[in-house]
Amino acid sequence: MSGTSLDGVDIAYCGFRLSNSGWEYRIEQAETIGYSSLILRMLHRMPEMNAVELIKSDRELGSYYGNIAADFIKKHNIEPEFLSSHGHTIFHNPAYGYTFQAGHGANIALEAGVPVVCDFRSGDVALGGQGAPLVPVGDELLFSQYDALVNMGGFANISMNINGKRLAWDICPVNIVLNYFARLKGSEYDKNGQWAKTGILCTELLRELNDISYYSQQQPKSLGREWVESAFLPVIQKYINLSVDDILCTVAHHAANQIADAAANKEKVLFSGGGVRNTFLMSLIRSKSGQRAIAADSILIDFKEALVFAFLGWLRINRICNTLESATGAKKAISSGAIYLP
Repeated sequence: MSGTSLDGVDIAYCGFRLSNSGWEYRIEQAETIGYSSLILRMLHRMPEMNAVELIKSDRELGSYYGNIAADFIKKHNIEPEFLSSHGHTIFHNPAYGYTFQAGHGANIALEAGVPVVCDFRSGDVALGGQGAPLVPVGDELLFSQYDALVNMGGFANISMNINGKRLAWDICPVNIVLNYFARLKGSEYDKNGQWAKTGILCTELLRELNDISYYSQQQPKSLGREWVESAFLPVIQKYINLSVDDILCTVAHHAANQIADAAANKEKVLFSGGGVRNTFLMSLIRSKSGQRAIAADSILIDFKEALVFAFLGWLRINRICNTLESATGAKKAISSGAIYLP
């Protein structure tokens, strides 16, 4: 897994078993590999590259992922049946019929010497879906004991079962925006939300952010970097007199408002993703929602999405549906993903 927050590559070695009580999972080994400065620069540049540069970088990133996977396999002396790779999202605009996650599966398979399942989103987009969120399949089968599940990475997304149907959607930006402003202060992220906590809430900016039209749209719906750049950041940039701390504070309040609204009336909500480590943001969510906001254990905070994409890969290998039309809005559920052999 590589998320929009660009904090590194999450790798997890997982096992799955179907018992009489339902699906069971194990995370045997897991770690996050930070990106080198060279790869980070490439990822930042990819949305602006020409076609030839983009194709070359897609292949280079695939080789990079494959080498990381090979090192992980050797380090832990494991023999995985296959690799699931989400890749790194460069473009996501399902309204125009495309989504692109970089890190070519053929190169991953070549370097790692293991079959690869990748490109999980394109099949759903081809069927008129959002191509996201895909994690709800795992939520439904692996975490059905919770009333709702919220993952806070670059974006916050939510998944819940309502009247026997799993619904899910992207709620709002989180780390993709918070990290953007933290970098203006010379850090990759705002540790524990300490700068946001010292900032002053700008109620006028908060009102404008909450009034962005996306929040009044019906699900299924999804967000991408393009939306942040065209709809979200321009609102903030009007407030040039605000300090970075004030912006971080206001964006945190905005995210907490949107997440609390999305999870309203849900008693038992599991939170995962890097945003859970932002203690200021979590305190705002708890104060605004009142529901049981349960932080996942440490390994699930960081590796739940990697776990679920491993599961989606298992479903794909076995030709079992790994998308939900109720979550993505596609014409039908399919077993989505491209498979590359070494």
